[in-house]
Amino acid sequence: MKSTCLALVLVGTAASAAFAGVINVSDIGGGIVLNSGPLSQVLLGPGQTNWTTPSLTAVHQSLNSSGVATNGKVSILAADTDRGLALIVLIDQMLNPGTAAPAFVHMDSIANGANLAFLMDTNGDVAVSGLSTNSRIASGDFSWNSNGAGDAFAWAGMIPGNSTTFRFNQLDDEVLGLNDPGTFQFVNWNGLSWNIVAVPTGLVSFSESGDFGFAASVVPAPSAIALLGGPVLGLCFGRRRRAR
Repeated sequence: MKSTCLALVLVGTAASAAFAGVINVSDIGGGIVLNSGPLSQVLLGPGQTNWTTPSLTAVHQSLNSSGVATNGKVSILAADTDRGLALIVLIDQMLNPGTAAPAFVHMDSIANGANLAFLMDTNGDVAVSGLSTNSRIASGDFSWNSNGAGDAFAWAGMIPGNSTTFRFNQLDDEVLGLNDPGTFQFVNWNGLSWNIVAVPTGLVSFSESGDFGFAASVVPAPSAIALLGGPVLGLCFGRRRRAR
């Protein structure tokens, strides 16, 4: 497996700053930087596990207002939310659904840590295991109307010591309903708005065997005094290719 590691450093800033953290990404295009953006006003409170359609739409609108197109993409971003640090996965764009166009993609995710919460779409396509002292597992097939609708999932309440892996798979004999290649995109907060991180298409596409994966871990940030610190979210993702 060829793997590329993204080290996401989420660092608190002064009140005048427009972003909550800095995400350092290594080994991609010579190194790139992500920043976590504020989404506390568009995610649900601690008593909920599902996004409503309006709240999920608001997440997309936040990105779209910055010129980040989410239609036909799986968008991955880190954000500070009203449920703490969240690693968010947006499946396609949530608009006003038109003529039915069924689309499918499978996801498996394992998150380590007893504190982890989750958010997912109102369809409930993905099953999530109960609270555990060790880990939680999310697995299932996202199914949605690719003509104007979308799905979503997030691990929330992440703290230093948490880690997670994600694996996405195309389903045999089912329509993907997403761009291919270039299915996945990582989204950055630049202090004022969101932007897409420039990553070679080959690193954000399904492999020849129809899968794509990455891993993330949360580690302590640099000095809180020097940086008004937050947690650090490290991402590593790899692509498998079937031997021929």
